Amino acid sequence: MRATYAWIFVLCLSIGLSGGAKAPKGGPKGGVGPVAPPADLGQDLMDIYGLIQFKPMNQLFVRYLMNDAQFQAFVRILNSNAGFTARWRLLSQPELVMFRQWVNQQLLLSHGKFELEEMEMCVTLINRYPYWSGTVSGWQGFLNELEMYFPQYAIQAQIQAKALLPGIFAEFWTRLQALQVVYERWLAMPTTQTIVTQMQTEGIDTVYLDTLIRNLLGWNAVNGTATTTTTSPPLNPTVLPGAVMPPGSSLIL
Repeated sequence: MRATYAWIFVLCLSIGLSGGAKAPKGGPKGGVGPVAPPADLGQDLMDIYGLIQFKPMNQLFVRYLMNDAQFQAFVRILNSNAGFTARWRLLSQPELVMFRQWVNQQLLLSHGKFELEEMEMCVTLINRYPYWSGTVSGWQGFLNELEMYFPQYAIQAQIQAKALLPGIFAEFWTRLQALQVVYERWLAMPTTQTIVTQMQTEGIDTVYLDTLIRNLLGWNAVNGTATTTTTSPPLNPTVLPGAVMPPGSSLIL
């Protein structure tokens, strides 16, 4: 499912970053008066990362992977030869390579490091709970429920607040926004267009997915270079039913 995060979590704040999350070390001893904390990109990223509820999101992926045909098609396309090639070409773009190198350098200077958590899922041939088959509602239903565990608006608010402050995160955000040209170039590539067409054939709303990516990264301008960027409707909060959780599970990590 790592490829799924690379698309839904927006190719994204943490794409390709390495290293494990560590607690910040203590500041320098001695000195007179308060000392401003040093730039810490790792901690800034962890603050955003902590807003995501991975445990219930993990269960969401399992339920839809086992029971929903559209989501199964999405995962199958991502794992096809065309999907692999498209991801490889994205990660090979020179600007993105340089961005990842810069981020890794900044993380080495941070008190902590940041890593997109590798989640292991237990998927069997039989549903763990019999009602799971009735809790899936296609691609749109998956996105609606995902909003409960991936709070886009809270994440955007956290990003905007941090980006307004002088410091390393503001520079990180500026560099990340500059990668829009890479995203547009990648969308226009034939291999990317192939998987976009395959997703559309399966009834997957690629325009909404593209909008989600652009809104989260602040890339609101659309130049029409690809079929997925012809329109960019605003994303409004979705009123959702209660979360689907197994007996004894907690929604809070």
